[in-house]
Amino acid sequence: MRVLYLCYNGLLEPLAQSQVLAYLERLSHHHEITLVTFEKPADLDRLEEIATLRRRCAAAGIRWIAKRYHHRPRMLATLYDLAVFLVTAIRECRRGRVELIHARSYIPTFVALATGWLLRRPFIFDMRSFWPDEMVSAGRLAMGSPVYRMLKRVERICLKRAAAVVSLTEAAVAHLSALSDLGHDRVRYAVIPTCADTDRFQPRPNRASPAQAGLYATMGTLIGGWFLLDWLFAFWSASLASFPDIRFRIVTRDDAGAIRAAGAAYPAVLARLEITSLSPAQMPAAVAEFDVAAMFFTADFSKLGSCPTRMGEMLACGCPVVANASVGDVGEIIRRYRVGVVVQDSSPPAMRRAVSDLAALLQDADLAHRCRAAAEDWFSLESGAARYDTLYRQIAEDRMNDCGGNPNSRKSDGNVLS
Repeated sequence: MRVLYLCYNGLLEPLAQSQVLAYLERLSHHHEITLVTFEKPADLDRLEEIATLRRRCAAAGIRWIAKRYHHRPRMLATLYDLAVFLVTAIRECRRGRVELIHARSYIPTFVALATGWLLRRPFIFDMRSFWPDEMVSAGRLAMGSPVYRMLKRVERICLKRAAAVVSLTEAAVAHLSALSDLGHDRVRYAVIPTCADTDRFQPRPNRASPAQAGLYATMGTLIGGWFLLDWLFAFWSASLASFPDIRFRIVTRDDAGAIRAAGAAYPAVLARLEITSLSPAQMPAAVAEFDVAAMFFTADFSKLGSCPTRMGEMLACGCPVVANASVGDVGEIIRRYRVGVVVQDSSPPAMRRAVSDLAALLQDADLAHRCRAAAEDWFSLESGAARYDTLYRQIAEDRMNDCGGNPNSRKSDGNVLS
């Protein structure tokens, strides 16, 4: 199948390499794929890495189109990128005989919706999370504002018009299926959790149970409104009472000064904190050094469909995870596999209880093995790619049936066509 994959992230970002390219390399064995991404201006100066990625895409038979991402002024910049996205998608559909548009998250899906309507192409709404509600949680958008209402209306149209909807969690599908016009009888859903490349992310050699854990760490985006930095610093501060020799590390591309300012009330933690930025190629070795990982996210409706990528990578390296519960299926994973500690709230008693539970867990000699097993069971990249392949084939079959066995025919009702 000829697939146009739309992504508003940059391929030079670690997220896109682990959650987009890693899948597409596997899917390209059976499908012809064109990938469109938006790269941050600073990343476009990394010529050597761009050349490496181009070789990697070429080796897999993936055609990569990189566009420049614009950030300011925010609304106008996004509208400009949206226009560029739409023109690019329409051009590729006309030139490349695209049979399916795979849109990762909302802005690409808006492009896919318009392109699909204009050129009669089916599209996958790979929604990842409830983005308009995430914007509200992050303080970037007001609940009930005209922009919010518009986004929710378009979201509903996308859910109804998509050939399939991909969710990261069962919880999100359960919510959507409960809505009378978005149930399983009206919308095809596929649950494909965030996946980790367990071939790249491996436990360090001869990793034993970290009973004398030395490095407490986290990684990824922390500044932006969704990560609870106050919880992180409170947990690390409480941990110092039981583990006075521990060190702290944050691996992120965020501004180090802003992170340190957020932890100003915890000078003892800041004195032991290292903040570093690493390339995607350096991440597996860095995560393998973690003894205890932590991640705390805003827990509300917007996170019902979230499945943090970093969790799978941490577990794949045999590292236990300390987290809050109400983010997608995070709490269920931790409890089911006994691979970490679920923190109830940010109060001092709750943090002390979490540290106590962690101290007991770290004595378990089988802990690192269970972490790895959880990653392989829940976050398998091979399994995720296989599910996408199945979904592509189901849509191709639907397309053939709708077109009477001729994929190049057109139906008058505007359904899946080429």
